[in-house]
Amino acid sequence: MANRRSVLIGLGGLVAGGGAILSTGAFDTVEAQRTVSVETAGDADALLGLTPAERGDGSNEYVEETEGTISINLDGGADADGLNQNAQTTIRNLVTVTNQGTQTVDTLGLEFTETPSEIDPSETFSFSVDYTDDDGEDMVAHPDDGDGAVNILTGNNDIPSELPPGRPVNFGLQIDLIDGGNDDNALPEGGEYTLTITAEANPDN
Repeated sequence: MANRRSVLIGLGGLVAGGGAILSTGAFDTVEAQRTVSVETAGDADALLGLTPAERGDGSNEYVEETEGTISINLDGGADADGLNQNAQTTIRNLVTVTNQGTQTVDTLGLEFTETPSEIDPSETFSFSVDYTDDDGEDMVAHPDDGDGAVNILTGNNDIPSELPPGRPVNFGLQIDLIDGGNDDNALPEGGEYTLTITAEANPDN
């Protein structure tokens, strides 16, 4: 049975765990305000645990956790590189997804199910996947419209093909504003994006 968690993403942020935040930040010379919130459906909370991924130094400058809410600002604050127009930006190891259930997860799907009309998710977004920090990465392209979620448990480059109970996997985002984005090679101001995470457990394990 599939379990879904829908994450609403504003221009510069992602939240996991519930609640809503307002965030400001710069893309080139543009400052925009965005609203970020999380919706969960079914028993996704019981099956999947979402936490900030540990980056190289054990911290994560893109992620804050406040009262159970994980907020990810792709700007990364004043000292970090954020999204640039006319560029391809990859931010690895943003979120750790842990199988909190009792069955092995054999499909962990990611898909932007809602974007502004100017955006083609298959041209704009990809997912960087890492089993644990820096031990092998796989870049997974966003599916074409109508193809459904893409399974990030690829079995490539040390990425597992299944996730037993208690095991984690990290994902980040690659945002292509050269071939993707809108006519200005940017993400539209004020747009909201829905990233749906789907887990399918193997009933035989």
